[in-house]
Amino acid sequence: MQEQNQKNEFVIPSWLLFAVLGIWIIAIPVIVLTYGKTKTPVSTSEILGVQTEEVKVEEKTEIDTVLEEEKSAEQEVKGVSKLAIGSPVYTINICKDKLCYYIYDEEVQPMIENGALDKERFEKYLEEKIKPFFQEKYGQTVVVKSSKGEFVSKLADEEINYSNIYDKVNSSFISNFNNIWIDLDYKITAGTDGKYAQKYIEVDNSQQRLYVWKGGKIEKEILLSGPKYGWQVYGVFPIVDKGMEPIAPGGKYMPYWMAFYYSKKQNSWYGLHGLIWMKTEDGGRWIEPETNIGQRKSTGCIRMVVADAKYLYENFEKGDIVLIHE
Repeated sequence: MQEQNQKNEFVIPSWLLFAVLGIWIIAIPVIVLTYGKTKTPVSTSEILGVQTEEVKVEEKTEIDTVLEEEKSAEQEVKGVSKLAIGSPVYTINICKDKLCYYIYDEEVQPMIENGALDKERFEKYLEEKIKPFFQEKYGQTVVVKSSKGEFVSKLADEEINYSNIYDKVNSSFISNFNNIWIDLDYKITAGTDGKYAQKYIEVDNSQQRLYVWKGGKIEKEILLSGPKYGWQVYGVFPIVDKGMEPIAPGGKYMPYWMAFYYSKKQNSWYGLHGLIWMKTEDGGRWIEPETNIGQRKSTGCIRMVVADAKYLYENFEKGDIVLIHE
């Protein structure tokens, strides 16, 4: 019985086991190596594909950025061009002779409303900026003194007309002028304001002109031939005497004479009177030429044509005031 059981058992020889084990030991590395080689190209391809794709994406991003920047820059340039065409840049130049006040675009633009120059805003700017600028020269005054009193006189002969500046500027603005030039209108005026007395005579040596003031208004203007430099006097002078035609030293007749100042230097009186005349040896008359009017010719007196001297003589009396300034 025991022998029969031994016959039925299957015994694997040890050498076969070793052989199979050896085959597997050799086969496994070969299989792993072969599988690795097969998968590597795929992996590498995938990796390269990803890398390539990433590189392309980065390149595309940089290009897009550059293009966008160029596009943006182009739009900005176009924008400036449109601004220059659509929004004019203004300069307003307001001048009296060589003295000019400049209003640049940044100050002009706030005065523009609905394409028009706003009058209220411009007039406010005129009062706050333009007038003070010109008044520094044309609005200065000086106090003129003498032993008989004092008065205030303007230094400049010109009086600027500010009332029509807006109309001038707006006219150019409506005509689409960007660089606007305005010459100020002005007039030659008296140095005083007519308030010194109810009536008085004002002599302006710089103008060689005389103003007759009555009731705060100028009634008459008279052109003169006044004293040469060095002989003039300034200040307040009452009329002290009158004479129809007194004779000065040297035989000079002085029509409608009105004395106002005694000169110790010359030991004689200064007066307002008509152009002088003298008798000639042949019995005729020499009359001072009217071309002297407007020029400084005398040594103290203030001369004018005879008709004007007569007017003063008939309208002013002793005690009335003469104001004299440069």
